[in-house]
Amino acid sequence: MAVERAATVAFDRLAPTYDVLSAGDAFVHQRRQTHAAFTRWLAPGCRVLEIGCGTGADTEFLARAGMAVIACDPSEEMLSRTKRRLENAGLGHRAGILACGLQELPAFLDALDHAQGFDAIVSNFGALNCVECLEPLGAVARRHLRPGGAVMLGLMGRSCAWEMFYFAVRGRAAEAARRRRPGLTVAVAGVEVPTFYHRNGEVRVALGHEFTLDAAIGLGVMVPPPYLESQWQRVPAPIRRLTARVDRVVAPWPGVNQLGDHVLTRWVKSRAPLHGGPAGNYGGPAGNAHA
Repeated sequence: MAVERAATVAFDRLAPTYDVLSAGDAFVHQRRQTHAAFTRWLAPGCRVLEIGCGTGADTEFLARAGMAVIACDPSEEMLSRTKRRLENAGLGHRAGILACGLQELPAFLDALDHAQGFDAIVSNFGALNCVECLEPLGAVARRHLRPGGAVMLGLMGRSCAWEMFYFAVRGRAAEAARRRRPGLTVAVAGVEVPTFYHRNGEVRVALGHEFTLDAAIGLGVMVPPPYLESQWQRVPAPIRRLTARVDRVVAPWPGVNQLGDHVLTRWVKSRAPLHGGPAGNYGGPAGNAHA
């Protein structure tokens, strides 16, 4: 629980300035790529569970697109801003809020009896990189995601091409490979937060044999990570725009899609029983979560 506590304290502190910090071109570019993928993969009317909603930018996008959203976050300060954002947008009726992190989420959902199930589970921009064990994600997906539904995860990548290049040319080899080191901590709002760069294999084990990885998109392969925004702004605007266009083209290419600052993956739950076992707890249609 110490890991989760550190992250909660850090993001409580960060909440008042998070939207300003995430307003730079590099971060906005990654968010636009993510929202474009959500638009392709989800349809109005879907029921979506969002894990680690932060200040609610994705929550608002999903709700505005006509989806019913249940959003959770362990940071009360982040959740207060999500609620305010939804109220100001007139979307409060399309989203419910749970004050909990991933570890507590299975118990919360069971207690609240979300018997309708969800068409999709989303977690974006590294929320689950603050979690060491992904088994609760698997528990939620197996129990509460409808057959044919999808889990969509935006995780900080293990092999960020820009970061490796940036530190390598500065002779800081240890930092170039830092995402592959165990026991890494990242300073967030003055708090050292343990950070875990999960492999696809770890996600696969946590979700179980019912799930298949069917899409991956590199977010920020050609465009630098947001913490390099000040350096990025020194590049002439036409070059930045061209680079962003190239980035969108190469983002889904096999191999290249693992080199982003973040990697957005989609894991689809089987519609039919596997190996004679149950397909899940919900026999109804899964909607268009993976269309």
